[in-house]
Amino acid sequence: MKRHRNPLLLALVAYFVCAIGGFAGTIPQAFAEEQVIDLNSPEAMRHTLEQQVGKRAKLKLVSGQDLEGNVSKVGSHAVVVTELSGMEFFDATVRIDQVAAIMIKVRTK
Repeated sequence: MKRHRNPLLLALVAYFVCAIGGFAGTIPQAFAEEQVIDLNSPEAMRHTLEQQVGKRAKLKLVSGQDLEGNVSKVGSHAVVVTELSGMEFFDATVRIDQVAAIMIKVRTK
């Protein structure tokens, strides 16, 4: 028994598959975009740290010391870094105005 396919139905199905595929391709891109930080803002360091909560980062302090660990909490004047590299049983609270640079791993090989 041979089935007759409705060309309108096939075109409609093809349209929806293309539409869903095109839309689905933009979803990961929207989630992958980071928030834009105003680098001229006096709050740029704090905003960068807020985006890293729950992630590892290396903080270069004004004193020259490096602290690497998980960014746990960010307040208006201080940041808490946990599980410090080389001192896993220690946490640190650092004044944000003492952070000279924030280094974040953004890509792998």
